[in-house]
Amino acid sequence: MNAQIASLSHSASPRHSMTDRRSARERLESYRALVTSAAPLADVMADTEGMHLEVSGPDDREIICSLPPSCPADNRELIRRHIDIPADLIGMLDAAARRDAERRREIGQLRQALESKGGKPAKDYAAECAMKCADPAFRQFLVDRHDLPYPATDKTTATRVRFVLAVTSLSELNTDAAAASRWRGMVQEFDLWSQKR
Repeated sequence: MNAQIASLSHSASPRHSMTDRRSARERLESYRALVTSAAPLADVMADTEGMHLEVSGPDDREIICSLPPSCPADNRELIRRHIDIPADLIGMLDAAARRDAERRREIGQLRQALESKGGKPAKDYAAECAMKCADPAFRQFLVDRHDLPYPATDKTTATRVRFVLAVTSLSELNTDAAAASRWRGMVQEFDLWSQKR
């Protein structure tokens, strides 16, 4: 028996080992696919030898697992519900992710409303702007619409953005409501330009 266990452990795929280096999203999607494709239980039978889990096979029902009477009740229940429990947990994660996305949208809307009333900018526009300046599409937009000399570099792009937004530093996008508004307008203009390409 111990030799069989050792053999199984050595033949297990490294993708499913305890040192799985895939991202949480990748692992969750692989679990979702596994649960979705697993054959559901067709029946649970019990006799003097224990509990037997059956699935529908090509010709008839097949026993996929037999648990002896000595198997602890909690372990038996976990094995019996080996599809239902992970499916339920994945559903809970999906519901939590949806709620989190809704809360983030609500928070963003509240911050935007405060910003429009002269409050602090809704997000880190300076960081957003720096990321946009490294985007080739955004650079091309500046070349087409705001006279950025071609070929553009990080330095010339940032300089052109500061000139168009009338700021001396990108940090002003996080402290000056008017500058933040001008930046949002530029992003909207970029989005429209991107849609027409």
